[in-house]
Amino acid sequence: MRRNSMLIKDRSRGWYRLGLGLAFAGAMGFSTATEANALPIVFEFGFGGTVSYSGGANPLATTGGVVTAVNNGTTTLSIGSGILNFSTGNYTGGTSTLTGFQNNYGGGGTLTITGNLGSGVTTLLSGDFSGSSIFDCCASGVSSFSGLLNIYTVDSTLASTLGFNLPATGGSIAQVQIFFSGSAPTVAGTAFSGIQGGGSLTVSDSAAGVPEPGALLLLGLGLLGGVAYRAKVEKKA
Repeated sequence: MRRNSMLIKDRSRGWYRLGLGLAFAGAMGFSTATEANALPIVFEFGFGGTVSYSGGANPLATTGGVVTAVNNGTTTLSIGSGILNFSTGNYTGGTSTLTGFQNNYGGGGTLTITGNLGSGVTTLLSGDFSGSSIFDCCASGVSSFSGLLNIYTVDSTLASTLGFNLPATGGSIAQVQIFFSGSAPTVAGTAFSGIQGGGSLTVSDSAAGVPEPGALLLLGLGLLGGVAYRAKVEKKA
């Protein structure tokens, strides 16, 4: 009888140790997935290029916008001949505001940044607008545009130098903001054209904060094994 009791206890300890092993493996996988995330990269915009909207059911566009540099918070790369070109989806409606108007644009369109990091002009980043974007006019004489992007291409040299993970299937997410200087109407849906007046584009790592499913499974099984063992011990006590 005593031998059977010891055998059961040894088996219980074995399951407990297996549970701890699974939990440890899951925790390590979770930690590794989290630590692999890179810092965001930020493209810095200068003054120049045309921001325009032609009225009606048409997109907002920036042509020949100036891009001066890209950084990750600690390292900055100067961009020679940096150019921003993009167009949104079509105008979907707008409203009057206390400072002018707000135009809304649907998803779609494309965005590219080209420039020279030292080996000639190349495409540094490209993507499209994943959802609606907004143009606000004209607080303190300055207007701004903001929208969310799906980024599918990041230059490999840039990514390697700044420690950024290249986009996986589905792309990375980015937030673009540009400022606008020049005369603009005060009514939503009316055509305008002016100069890009600075801004930035911040690209987040596509894997940020997402642990591997396998790591979560191991972690869960390990914790479940530990709970089961504890419950069995307390029942015998």
